[in-house]
Amino acid sequence: MAVLVLALAGLAGAGESLRAQPATRVLIVSWDGVVSAFAEQLLREGKLPHLARLVAGGASATAVTTAFPSKTAAGHATLWTGAPARVTGISGNAVPRTPRSQFTILDAHSGFNSTALRAEPLWMAAARAGRRAVVVQTTQGWPFDPYVRGGPFGPGQGERLMLFEGYAGIAGGDAVITARQAPLRPAEGWQHLPPSAAPPREATVTIGESALPVLAVDDPADPATGYDTVLVARAKDGAQVEARLRPLPSGSPEAWSPTLEVATRSGPAGVRLRLFALRPDGGDYLLYTTRPVREQASRPELLPAVRAAAGVFIGNGASRLYEQGALGPTIPQGGDGTAERRYLETVRLTQRQVLEATRWAMRALPWDLLWTYTPYPDEAEHLWRGYLEPALPGHRPEVAARLRPFLEEVYRSCDEVLGALLEVRPPGTVVALVSDHGLEGVNRTVNINTVLQRAGLLTLDAQGRVDLSRTQALYPAINNAYILLNTTDRREGIVRPEQRAAVVAAVRRALAAVRDGDRPVVTAVWDAAEVGEALGIGGEAGGDLYLDLAPGYDFDARLAAAEVVAARDPYGTHLFVPTRPSMRTILLLHGPGVAAGVRLREARTIDLAPTLAALLGISPPRDSRGRVLLEALQR
Repeated sequence: MAVLVLALAGLAGAGESLRAQPATRVLIVSWDGVVSAFAEQLLREGKLPHLARLVAGGASATAVTTAFPSKTAAGHATLWTGAPARVTGISGNAVPRTPRSQFTILDAHSGFNSTALRAEPLWMAAARAGRRAVVVQTTQGWPFDPYVRGGPFGPGQGERLMLFEGYAGIAGGDAVITARQAPLRPAEGWQHLPPSAAPPREATVTIGESALPVLAVDDPADPATGYDTVLVARAKDGAQVEARLRPLPSGSPEAWSPTLEVATRSGPAGVRLRLFALRPDGGDYLLYTTRPVREQASRPELLPAVRAAAGVFIGNGASRLYEQGALGPTIPQGGDGTAERRYLETVRLTQRQVLEATRWAMRALPWDLLWTYTPYPDEAEHLWRGYLEPALPGHRPEVAARLRPFLEEVYRSCDEVLGALLEVRPPGTVVALVSDHGLEGVNRTVNINTVLQRAGLLTLDAQGRVDLSRTQALYPAINNAYILLNTTDRREGIVRPEQRAAVVAAVRRALAAVRDGDRPVVTAVWDAAEVGEALGIGGEAGGDLYLDLAPGYDFDARLAAAEVVAARDPYGTHLFVPTRPSMRTILLLHGPGVAAGVRLREARTIDLAPTLAALLGISPPRDSRGRVLLEALQR
């Protein structure tokens, strides 16, 4: 425990008097979920040339300690504020609601929202110092009001801040449409039918709340026999076609439709379409649609320009559909790689939208700091990391060998976006490439609530819901690697202060007894009441008892699971203790004021914000607990 305390403890340095040679601008690029060991291997193989450029010409770290738990919202909140989760209030992707006296251990809200953030982010510190900041996409950037109208971080900075948000405007799911949902039939009632060597066939596809007529034709200009083109229209009129789709080979950017507007319950939203397959006889097809999105901006008048430059916000690729087999059988299921290639097309579409939105902001808006974010490689790591982990029982080397090139392609797509941004960054710009956590392959789960229930610490009612009147401890559905104690300072709590120690001891005994065969599964329990300050955990919006598991195991937050330990298909995950090698990630700085060719040995995500503040010659965020990475700066 002493090693962990030293590794995570906040070091003095938030008030460093040192100021590096001031940079004119800072571009912050976040790659979500970088596995540092894999990135280093790709660097050695020469597959990430633009990342290699940053390493050679700047300061870099590939064993960065992140927040606990190692989750996206918590990790990024620490990056932006220089503060641990105990201070930021972001203890996971969803967090307990506060104040405790008004909410139960079952109540939670999003950790991605600005309303959950308790520590000042760097964009507010910069705006207070007279700098202009643009957020293309990041965590805790929305809702905008606390930043532009004023709130817990001080007076509003609407003149110096411009914030965009895509995830908050998602108005539905992505989908695959086939002849099963919308069969093609002889076309009827169309005007201005286009030329077709075979009788046109039609279907009506529903996207969001819009029913769109589509028409399959055999283009006479195409030498192949059979249906080869699908037209998407608003009405049955071949003169009002909004998209002309062909099942082009993988990697063809022109295969995607332009942005189409569809109706949703929350208003008009944009989608992109891709025709992955069309049978020549018109008997079946595979049409993919991205999620309908209504982007948000602190200055809404800018939205048409960014959409014109970048298209609709994509957010994520088709990982859910890939896992379900909707893109075809996956390689682990015996597929030939078609599903993986289709999934990679959705990844590259997402990356192109990120790139073009960022380039538009760099070119069109005034800025001194600019944030941008990609959900990769995290999304693909979740899909494939488990299959690439040779230490897992049942590892299939032949599957790993076939999947690895696809994961490499995801990393290379991140590197290509980085290279494109490096080419257009203005002179005097520091580039900060960061990540929030690593990932680890797992194929077994541990149901903590079943352990608590069998120990008499958790009781369910007749409907299978938590009975708060008889529950002392719960592993909440927000799944943040911590247990909540149902203490009397919480609404409907029953554990009195004098009972807490006994409940903690009972939880520890129950977890210590969990075995998978002869192997202990729960490897550590930290009481936030004892070590919370030192580890940066706990607090009003955090947990009470933080846990770690043996390698290869993940948390299962379900209620009333039949088994404590259960086997799963392999996958990648995170949220474990951040000193674990698999949870460590990367941080790179490059540009004026940054030392060249320096490898940082003790970097933490908590140190990014104060270091960037030093490069800009401004004070760090007011709640920062990190240190300035002096070794990264030119003297």
